[in-house]
Amino acid sequence: MTRGATEDPRRETGDVAFTFDWYADFLDALCRRGRRFRSYDDDLEAGDVVLRHDVDWSPRNALTTARIEADRGVTATYFFLLSSPLYNVFHRRNRRIVEEIAALGHRVGVHFSTYQHWDREPPEGVLAERVRDEQRALDTVVADLEPAVSFHRPPEWVLAREFDAFTSAYEPRFFESVAYRADSNQRWREDHPLAGGVPETVQVLTHPGLWGTEDADYETRLAAHEDEELGRTRQFMDDQFVDKRYNAAEFCEFERRY
Repeated sequence: MTRGATEDPRRETGDVAFTFDWYADFLDALCRRGRRFRSYDDDLEAGDVVLRHDVDWSPRNALTTARIEADRGVTATYFFLLSSPLYNVFHRRNRRIVEEIAALGHRVGVHFSTYQHWDREPPEGVLAERVRDEQRALDTVVADLEPAVSFHRPPEWVLAREFDAFTSAYEPRFFESVAYRADSNQRWREDHPLAGGVPETVQVLTHPGLWGTEDADYETRLAAHEDEELGRTRQFMDDQFVDKRYNAAEFCEFERRY
């Protein structure tokens, strides 16, 4: 695995904090060094960064990071779950978020959860068909869908492996042949992106739900999100099933407060 690293921007960003301001400083440090932001259909070279976001439970935070990136001319790939009980990409608010992220110049793809379908490794053809099903569904929300797939909580059998039918974010060329930095559960695996300088070539994964305007630990961030979503759900159920009305514009205004 390539671990060569040069240029240490920590003096510019300070200690790592899970805030949008820190993330913006991190991007600024990369931009000042002329790093190129690439996608999964590019042949990676020294100086390239593949910037990826797995949207596990906060499309709204994903839009915030997408705007931060767009303000700096940075492009990233956003992978959305279609099988999560925590958000629905076809809901009006989330659909508009996905559309805006794509309009900002970012790529949008499927964050695929094998656990929603199988307890063990399926035949590759069966896996490919399920992936295509979710890609076809997401394609109704946004055009020019990213053909690569990011696996949610990847099982061992998808790591460092190539598939015939689609590109995986965990293929060796993105996961082993270059440096890999991920903020899963706010615990950077191996090294955070600034440790020892920025790697020559790197895939950086963040989960937007872990970030906010103020620094907070994982449990605090998740609890706050739970409270917000419960408030939205209660309002929706009151409007739809108790009061027997559903004013879409009014509910969208309520959602903006969250």
